[in-house]
Order: sequence, then structure tokens, then C-alpha cells
Amino acid sequence: MALTQQHIEQIRQCTLFAPLTDAELNQVASRGYLVELNAGQTIFSQGESCHQFYLVQRGMIKLYRISVDGTEKVMYLAGTNQLFAEAAMFAGKYPLHAAAIEASTVFAFDCKDFMAQMRNSVELCFRLMANMSQRLDGMINEIDRLTLHSGTQRLAEYLLEQVPEGVMQSPCIRLLVPKLVIASRLGIQPETFSRIMARLRSAGLIETHNDTILLKDLGALRCLAACPG
Repeated sequence: MALTQQHIEQIRQCTLFAPLTDAELNQVASRGYLVELNAGQTIFSQGESCHQFYLVQRGMIKLYRISVDGTEKVMYLAGTNQLFAEAAMFAGKYPLHAAAIEASTVFAFDCKDFMAQMRNSVELCFRLMANMSQRLDGMINEIDRLTLHSGTQRLAEYLLEQVPEGVMQSPCIRLLVPKLVIASRLGIQPETFSRIMARLRSAGLIETHNDTILLKDLGALRCLAACPG
């Protein structure tokens, strides 16, 4: 699906594209298009040649690898207005699989055309470098969590990260992705995830109602996130 002017204005909200002039942004958009995805639909597979990178317009995309025993490990979740696969344009191949968790729409951009734009814009190059540096920092922090933190710590951290900014007590959060995906993202087996949630409920720290969770004691959850156990 071709991009409309409304789509172009949405794209401009992404920090990577902010420095582009109207003419430059229109050129990028002229080689871009919308992709409608069904839940579970694959966007690309690990090892495929990279010709496009993507920006999520709506929905949620998981980037993952498959272990030798067939286990899926979710490496990154991209939500609305988040980029993915932008670093792959330099490697030439996708290092991960990507699939829609739910019905989603993504903008697809031509890698060769965008690299041509970067040759003419130092600021655009720095923007992309900053974006990839932030992603790298996040991956390093993720390695720290996976190697140094217990499953309880990781889950407590995840729940706290879902709290809306400015909410100080008893927030009610909604899990936007399936629990199996969250467990994979946190490096926790699904049955372990369920046991930790049960312990948090028994301790009076949370209440669960399907995919909605009431965080009853933020202070105690912060202590769990900060301390082993």
C-alpha cells in the first residue's frame, strides 16, 4: 500500500526521520510502503538478505531466534513508532526472525535508498548511530539482567516498567503481549513465570484479572527488583 501524506506525518514523528527536509522525507516515503500483517505472520527470517527496514505504525512485532532444540527466544519487542532491522541494512542479512504478535501494520523502507540519503546528511547518520547506540545499551542491560538477576527480579522489573509515568501507587497495567512471549523475553520458562506470578499474588503484591494486573505494593516490587530472591 502506497503512503499518504498522513502516513508521512506519522513517519516524521520518529526521531530518526526528524532531521529530514520535506523533500528528503518525501523521497524516503516514495520508496516506502505499508505492510498489513496478520497475527503470527512472518516478516523476515534469520539469514535472509536485508532489503527493507521497518517502523511499526500499530501493533507489536517480536524479533527472535530459534535455539537448536527448537525453543523460541524473544530478543526484542517493537511497538508503535519503534524501528526494527535498521542495523541489518549494513550487515546485508537479517540476524533474527521477525513476526507480528497481533494484527499489525508496519512501514517498510528501502535500505539502498535510505543509505543514499545518509551519504548526503551527516545529521541523519548521527541520528541513526544514536538510535543503534541506544539499542546496544538496552541489549547490554538485558545481558546484565539475564546473567545477574533472578527470574523474580526480572519479572518484577518488567511489571514496574509497564507503570505509566507519573502514577505513584496501585497502578493497573495491561499486558500487551502474551505471557509466553513475556516469559521468553525475560529468559524464564512458562511454568516458572506462572509460579512467580502465583507467589506475587500470595504475597499480596499483585492481583491478576486475565491480562490486567493490579500492582498493589510498588515499594515491595521495587525491593524485589533490586534484591536477589
